[in-house]
Amino acid sequence: MPGVIGDHPILTRRRALALGAAGVAGAVGGSALAGCAAQTGGPTPAGSKSLTWSSWANPGEAERFRQFSADYRERTGIDPLFQIVVGDYTQKLLTRIVGDTAPDAFYVNEIIMGQLVKAKLVTDFEPYAAQADAEIDLSRFYPGLMNWCRGPDGSGLYGIPVDCNPKVFWFNQNLLTEAGITENPAQLQEAGRWDQNALTELLTKIKSTGKRGMVFEANWFDLLGWISTFGGATLDDQGRAIFHEDPKALAVLEWLWDQLASENVSYGGTLPRGQGVDALFYGGQLATIQYGRWILPNLRKIDSFRYDIAPLPSESGRDISTTAVYCAAMCVNVKTNNPVEANQFAARFCNAEGQRFRLAGGGNAVPAIEGLDDLVTEGGVPEHGHWFTEIAARGFTTPQVLVNYPERSVNLSTNLDSLMRAKTDFRTFAQKAAGYMNGEAV
Repeated sequence: MPGVIGDHPILTRRRALALGAAGVAGAVGGSALAGCAAQTGGPTPAGSKSLTWSSWANPGEAERFRQFSADYRERTGIDPLFQIVVGDYTQKLLTRIVGDTAPDAFYVNEIIMGQLVKAKLVTDFEPYAAQADAEIDLSRFYPGLMNWCRGPDGSGLYGIPVDCNPKVFWFNQNLLTEAGITENPAQLQEAGRWDQNALTELLTKIKSTGKRGMVFEANWFDLLGWISTFGGATLDDQGRAIFHEDPKALAVLEWLWDQLASENVSYGGTLPRGQGVDALFYGGQLATIQYGRWILPNLRKIDSFRYDIAPLPSESGRDISTTAVYCAAMCVNVKTNNPVEANQFAARFCNAEGQRFRLAGGGNAVPAIEGLDDLVTEGGVPEHGHWFTEIAARGFTTPQVLVNYPERSVNLSTNLDSLMRAKTDFRTFAQKAAGYMNGEAV
């Protein structure tokens, strides 16, 4: 999931596709809950001095989570038993939920958050957070990262962002220099000239070297992230897609389609087999990549080129505009036998101190809470790491129409890919993409 594991945001979504929309929507429906045999390993007994919690994790993160659990046990006397889930996290969590064996607290992604909320399977965190002794201040979290954790009507808070990963503009300085580019995106941003024209010029120069300049991928993160950074409208107040009706949004798509036609930009779905976008960037074959901080651990292992980040270009060339952010959340099982302790654990895991504990020392995510800027500037790598938190503070995460309707979420990339491969014009693409997101016949 975003913000936590290598390139996991994309992998999570692909794994969810294997589950299928019916698996997501049906598995958490009321009728499915009634007939499932109980399994072992669920919530701890009432009054227990231990809690169970689960997440996905790579080896490095799993070790940090165990350290957090040990520290928590020493400080509180409550032993949080970490259960790492290997493989398809979404499907395995759903299996445990319908079998009444889910842990007291667990990570949730956007694929199943909405259905868990609708089925009343996760706890509303706001009553706990409103208590005077609650060890968390929700007002410190970046507002745009909270909406997907709320109910369909915008009420309640059923998950707390654990951290996040905003869309930033990574670039290979060596390839830019080889292309004769004398001002990189970070310098252009600082000079107030990092706009659409500057990006077009950069991509044109990279193309002349025979390298790839940029890759566009068929997902909401790329589609809405690019539209919003150039001032286009993406969603209305109810979370419905409106980019197909907005002149600025359509102008952004027209520009993007022009760049694809000129081969300044490549489409990710037609890359040669085995050529992942991140692998192309690591291998020095792609000059820029618009991913989050999750690629930093791999970049630290590379000494063949210099790299840095900038915000995505903006209309003005100087602003840090609104763009997409991946985010995961910690939820509390509504069936926990120890709700006070489970809520306290979730609060301490996600509050400023908890995020500092988990992200300090070379983490691969960005705090979802203000006041922790030093975590993304540790060691000065990348040089302009301070932009991570500035971008996150202005960002938005998964559209509510995808959170509330998982079948749309799991099928969106496939539907967008079909449109891209069919070489649909930008207006038709916008109409059909918005239709998919809004659940309209297209």
